[in-house]
Amino acid sequence: MTTTAPISLMGLFMALGTLICIASLIGLGGQSWWIFELASHFRPQYALALSLYLPLLLFQRHYRWAIVFSLFALLNATALAPRLLPRVEASAHSGAEQPTFRILLANVNFSNRDYSQIRHSILEYQPDFIVLLEATPWLLERLTEFTAHYPHRIAVPQEDPFGIALLSRHPFARTEIIRLGPAELPSIIAEIVAGQQRFTLLGTHPPPPINTESAQDRNAQLTALAAFARQARQPLLLLGDLNLSPWSPYFEQLLATSGLHDSAEGRGILPTWPVGLPLLWIPIDHVLFSNGIQILHRETGSALGSDHYPVIVDFQIIHL
Repeated sequence: MTTTAPISLMGLFMALGTLICIASLIGLGGQSWWIFELASHFRPQYALALSLYLPLLLFQRHYRWAIVFSLFALLNATALAPRLLPRVEASAHSGAEQPTFRILLANVNFSNRDYSQIRHSILEYQPDFIVLLEATPWLLERLTEFTAHYPHRIAVPQEDPFGIALLSRHPFARTEIIRLGPAELPSIIAEIVAGQQRFTLLGTHPPPPINTESAQDRNAQLTALAAFARQARQPLLLLGDLNLSPWSPYFEQLLATSGLHDSAEGRGILPTWPVGLPLLWIPIDHVLFSNGIQILHRETGSALGSDHYPVIVDFQIIHL
C-alpha cells in the first residue's frame, strides 16, 4: 500500500512560481502564436508575485530557487521600465504661451446603460475632445445635451463593440471614416483646427485577439495604423482600445514602425481593463503621439459603468 505525501503550502508556492516563470518565457514568443502573446500582457503581476516570493524562499533557505525567481522577476521588471522610470522632459520645446488641450478616451462598453457615470466623467474632466469607443445610437442620443459645448461631431454608432464617435469643442478642417484591415472596422480621422494650432486625431478600435483570425485582423489593422502615422504631415494623436498591452511584441512593433511615442512612458502602469478584476488589470487603452506634440499629463479616470477605465491626457502642440 502506497501513501501520497501531502502537498505543502510551500510546494504550492513553488509550483505557482514555476508556472509564472514559464509564462514569462512564453510571452517572449508572442509573435509565434496568439495564445503565447496573451502571456506577455501580465508582466506587472509576474514581477510582483515573484518579488513577494523572495523573502519566503530566503527564509526557508531555498537559495537556488530564490536566484531563479529573482532573475525572472528582473526579466519582467525590465519590460516595465519604460513606464516606471522617470521620463526625459522635453523642456527645450515646451512653451507656456502654447494652449493646452485635454482629451478623454473612453471605451464605454456597448451594453452599458449607466449614462449618469459617463455624463459625470465629461463634467468632471471637461475635455476639449472626447473619443468614445463602443458608441451606440442610445448613447449618442443622450449626449445631445452637450451639443452646445461640443458642437463638432463625427460618429459611426453601432449596436456592437465597434461603434465610434468623436466630440469636439474645436472645428474640424477635415474628417474621414476609414476602415483599416480585413475586419473593416470604422476608425475616425479628424484634422483639428484650434486657434493657430492644427493637428490630426485618429480614433480606432481593432478587434480583440480571441482566436487566430481575429488576432490576424488586429495585427493587420495595427500595421495599417503604423503606415498612416508614418505618412502624417501634421502632428498626430492616435487613440484607442488597441486590445494589447505595452508588453506585447506587436505594441513594440507599432511604436517602431509608426514613429509614435507612448504617452504613458514614465508615468506608471496605468491599467485600464478589466475594471471588475483588479488582479488582472492591464493597460490596453492607449494614447500615442508623434513629434510636434508634447504630453503634459496623463491619468486613468474614474469608473463609468464600463469594463474599461477612461484615459485623460493633457497635451500641447509644439514647434520643433
